[in-house]
Parts: sequence; C-alpha cells; structure tokens
Amino acid sequence: MKKLQIGIDIGGTKMLLLANTATGLQFKKITTGFNFSGVDADTAIASFLKELPAPPSSIGIAIPGLVKESGQVISSDVLPKLNGWLPSVTKDSPCPVCVLNDSDAALIEGKHEVGLPAHITLIIVGTAIGASFWVNQQFLQGAKGWAGELGATPIITAQGSKTLDQLAGGAALLQRLGVDTQQLTTLVEQKDAIAFKAIKDAGRWLGIGIATTIHLLNPEVLVLAGGTLNWQGYLKVALSSAQEHCIPELWQECRIHVSVHGELLVALGAMRAAAEFEQKF
Repeated sequence: MKKLQIGIDIGGTKMLLLANTATGLQFKKITTGFNFSGVDADTAIASFLKELPAPPSSIGIAIPGLVKESGQVISSDVLPKLNGWLPSVTKDSPCPVCVLNDSDAALIEGKHEVGLPAHITLIIVGTAIGASFWVNQQFLQGAKGWAGELGATPIITAQGSKTLDQLAGGAALLQRLGVDTQQLTTLVEQKDAIAFKAIKDAGRWLGIGIATTIHLLNPEVLVLAGGTLNWQGYLKVALSSAQEHCIPELWQECRIHVSVHGELLVALGAMRAAAEFEQKF
C-alpha cells in the first residue's frame, strides 16, 4: 500500500498543504498574511488531516524563517506571529514530523530536478528572498542550521542601507507601488510604465544577490524559484544584472535552472524531507 505523505508550505501570502495519496496529489490552499499565527497554522493542518483518506506516514512543514532542530520557529520576519511556534502536530502525531526552513525544503526537491550535481545554490524569491546551499553533496547550513538568509543582506543605496528583501522581494515591490497582487497583475496587463519600472528595478537588485552567491560559492547549478519571478520582466532583468556583475568565468561555469515545479516546489521538498526523515525514524 502506498504511503500517504504530507508536505506543507507556509508562506507570506499562502499556505499550501499537499498530500501524496493513492489516487494522486490532494492539496488545499489558504491565505496567510502578516497576522497569520501558529494557532491559524495548527487549525489548518488539523482540518487538512481530517480530510485525508488515511493517516499520514510522515509530515513535512516548511517555514519562512529560522527553525530549531526541535521544530520550533525562532524567527520569521515574513510571518512574525509564528515566532516561538512549535507545530502541535509535532507533539500529537504518531508519525514522523519534519519542520524546516522553506529554502532548504525547496533545495531538497530542486536538486532532484537538476540531476543531483555536487554543488548547487538555490534562491527562492517570494514575499522575501531566501537561499540554500548544496556543497560537495551536502547541505552548507552553518552552526545552527540557519545559513541562507540572503534577503537580509545589507546593500548601500542612494536612500541609505537597505536589505535585499527591501529592494527585490515581492512584498517590498507591492509596498513600493502601493498595490496588492491582483492590482499589480492589472497594471502589468495595462502595460503600466511605473509598474514595469518597479519590477525591473527589483529584478536588477536580485541580480546583485545572484552574482554575490555565485562569487561566494561557485555553484555548478543555480536554481531559481518563487512566485515573484513570474512578474513580466523581473527574471530577464535579474539574469542580465547577475551576468553584468559577475566574474565572467564564474558565470560561464554556472548553469541557471528555473524550477519546473512552480508553487509546489517547497511543499514537495517538505514532503520529501519528511519521507527521508521517516526512514530514520
């Protein structure tokens, strides 16, 4: 009998719950936002589990922020009301539960997309920007497992010191224009010049972040993912900016891969991480 595995992606604008059932993928999406709390997340997870045809064999939960080995959220600037949250399912579920950073989850799935090379850098661009690193066929995670906070990188601009999140992240882009996602979609459809300039400016700053990671890590493959890449012109400008600011030899030796899994990537990675954890359980 096929095992029922769960992958959950909690992001700045949406929470995606994914189940790999005997009849295929079953998923549910709910809106999150700045005020989304641990109570909200626990409620959504409990409700989803009740909808499934059988109990899960493993559960993976991906969080945009710093996570302890115990599964407790230390800090999430995207979803600050998750700070201190330990998912109830980690205590209540009889099956293994793996809680991890969303960029790490994305890389766990993404490295299978690109043929498992020894050196991969993944950058995910959504509400904010995160990164994860696969070096010599293992994660480069740092002392506490918190490496990869690329969006927190400070950059000096004409307006003073800004973070890469503030310059290139999806939330900051919307804030600069004073619109929501649907309104920006409308502006793009109307070919609004101000909107396109803001999108391209954000893309140029992401290119700086891409070039920086390539300089530091010299990856074989750079995997890019996240919904902000879908804004017209953003990705093209980001790659042009990255190439402009990158040492030519390092750029030429790095293959760029945009994830084919779209918004499912993080949830699939969380699912895979939990399944691998289950094997050790």
